[in-house]
Amino acid sequence: MQRGQVFKRNGSWYVRYYRDELKDGQPVRRRVCEKLARYSDDYRSKRDLQPLIEPVLSPVNSGDAQPEGAMTIAEFTEKRYFPSRQKKLRPSTIKSYNDHYENHIKNAVGHIRLRDFHTRDAQHLFDKIAADSPELSHQTHLRTKAVLSAVFTYARQEDAIRGINPIMGVKVEGRRYKPVRRAYTLEDIQDMLPKLPEPARTVVTVDAFTGLRESELRGLRWPDYNGEELSISRSVWRTHVGPTKTEASEDPVPLIPLVKAALDAHRKLHGDDAYIFAGEKKGAPLHLDNLSRRVIRPALNGGWKGWHGFRRGLATNLYRLGVKDKVIQGILRHANLTTTQENYIIIDQAQTKAAMKKLERAVGKEWAKAKKTPKPNFPAMNQLQTMPT
Repeated sequence: MQRGQVFKRNGSWYVRYYRDELKDGQPVRRRVCEKLARYSDDYRSKRDLQPLIEPVLSPVNSGDAQPEGAMTIAEFTEKRYFPSRQKKLRPSTIKSYNDHYENHIKNAVGHIRLRDFHTRDAQHLFDKIAADSPELSHQTHLRTKAVLSAVFTYARQEDAIRGINPIMGVKVEGRRYKPVRRAYTLEDIQDMLPKLPEPARTVVTVDAFTGLRESELRGLRWPDYNGEELSISRSVWRTHVGPTKTEASEDPVPLIPLVKAALDAHRKLHGDDAYIFAGEKKGAPLHLDNLSRRVIRPALNGGWKGWHGFRRGLATNLYRLGVKDKVIQGILRHANLTTTQENYIIIDQAQTKAAMKKLERAVGKEWAKAKKTPKPNFPAMNQLQTMPT
């Protein structure tokens, strides 16, 4: 059990002790020195310093100061965390995490050792981000916090640090923007289809009436189509082919006759390529961003709202037709109903005004009935005041 060597130098108190650290991946014992406090009336003798020494030596004596804890946040994130996530997270998620790490974490706190990073440091980090970049949204702050929390969760799982995750209790700010969620109406789709050449017309038809994610649309192969429905068994992001987003995403998608006719005609025209929507490179799927930029945007002349607008559009159009939320969730294959309700069903002002008109008519009828009903014979207020209790 270490007690540490306490000494005074240049008007300050220090403690010297041994700590295990990593060197070339191997644990080594190293002698370290930490400043405790300035010499003052409160800290005149070594006995006065005991409350300050205890927090420094306690992790060392208890075994909580693991050698891996000497790694900096940057070292651990880049050498341990990201490599461990490659097979567990989707490539798009890895890229998102890496972007937040590079933009907001690495240069700000990457030099701090894991075991020296505390909740206070995390709170100061996010306060500084908010002060330096007031334009950043609250959602950006939340995602950055999630990345840093995931790094320390993995550090705890690997026993690099012990104790609570230092990100717990941290509050983030950021500008709260009202999200802009764009969705295509049935009128939008009807207007755009005649303007599009093939294969853009078929791609848009399928997406508009199935609500597939962009990655799922790219991953469709002809064996996934049986003439009545589409089986969703893979997704393609950039050049990465992988599983679907969730287990619920693998549910089959029923097709309306318009979509079946479009797919059948597309098959006769393009043959049984590996992918339903094949790219220029043999055996590769169509690059939808290139299709939208080169073909769809020029053809629509300003009416393009992005691929995800079809998924939100399907949910919103079904809702307007009276389809229940739970059924829409099943069609979009969301794992949670809340996701469908909060992010995909878009209520516009016309609908809210129509709902209030409906309420107005209903209230008018009820009040008209109430006027015909005889009023109960209640005593007047002045009579109530004089009635015995």
